[in-house]
Amino acid sequence: MPTKFSLNLWNYGNHNPSREHQMGTLIPGQSDVSSAEPMGNIALFFIPLGGISAELQAQAMAWLSEDERAKVARYRAPEAQMNALLVRAALRAVLSTTLSKTETASTQPFHPKDWCFEYGPKGKPSLTAVQRRQTGLDFNVSHSGDWLLIGVVKAQNARSVLFGVDIERSRPKTDIYPILNHYFSPQETSALLSLKGESNQRQRFFDLWALKESYIKATGLGLAQSLKSFAFDLAAFDLVQDRHVNLSVSSYLSGQLELKPIEIQGDVAFNVSPNLPLFGNIPVLQLGPSDAHQWLVYFGRLNDEYRFAFSLAVNDSTLGKLALSMQMLSVDTLLSGI
Repeated sequence: MPTKFSLNLWNYGNHNPSREHQMGTLIPGQSDVSSAEPMGNIALFFIPLGGISAELQAQAMAWLSEDERAKVARYRAPEAQMNALLVRAALRAVLSTTLSKTETASTQPFHPKDWCFEYGPKGKPSLTAVQRRQTGLDFNVSHSGDWLLIGVVKAQNARSVLFGVDIERSRPKTDIYPILNHYFSPQETSALLSLKGESNQRQRFFDLWALKESYIKATGLGLAQSLKSFAFDLAAFDLVQDRHVNLSVSSYLSGQLELKPIEIQGDVAFNVSPNLPLFGNIPVLQLGPSDAHQWLVYFGRLNDEYRFAFSLAVNDSTLGKLALSMQMLSVDTLLSGI
């Protein structure tokens, strides 16, 4: 039986001392918070990137479309080319795995090579309208440093969902202060500068950046949307201190925490807290035209170097109660499990 542990939870889109590492998973449908069946599921997959065997490389490449293979080939640096391949193949594997776990009698299975993608006006990728309608899935992807984060949401009507994820690496050499006036709202800047010490201010900067990235990725507008047109109020959350928040489950979430193993490859050591800080109920302040969506915003930290966020909005009651799952798995495990 997996050992249970507490996960720090909040509301709001990359390591190896040993052969295995473990991280928490919020398992849908096993909650004492609510007996109601969740109507929607959000799955976050944290995937450390690294080399894979030649056999798995060939398999991954075979899954990609001709256009995707051409994009991978455009990268000249071997590491960048490998990451481009892994990101695309991992997404396809995650989509197939997620769908297989939520299949009904009317759902047809999809092999990783069967997925087809389209792009929004500002370049946001999504499944084609036909496949969204068939599967009810939407996704978002983020990559920073050694980590890949893939978020998948399943809803009765995926077209009504806005979903974005971001994983962000803290970069100690980045001069954050000139950036504040260009991309942060006055409220965010003032709150950040009121923190004591450059270290705390730097942590808050990247916390906010992850939140903002997840939000503009959810809206699909990207940097065409001014980062000053909205703000996050973190005043009620002590995100820069090394402390844990007691587990709390909002009315939108149901689940139970369990440990899931990860097989680590190579000599890369992962430093991830066994009590993952995760925070919610983070207010979104609209500083421009009013946004009628209902937003759920989530933020957490893998460690002092990496943080992640996802933003979810719906314009109807499509999702109802949500079940949030989080799991970490190696690329080898993911690709070889298909």
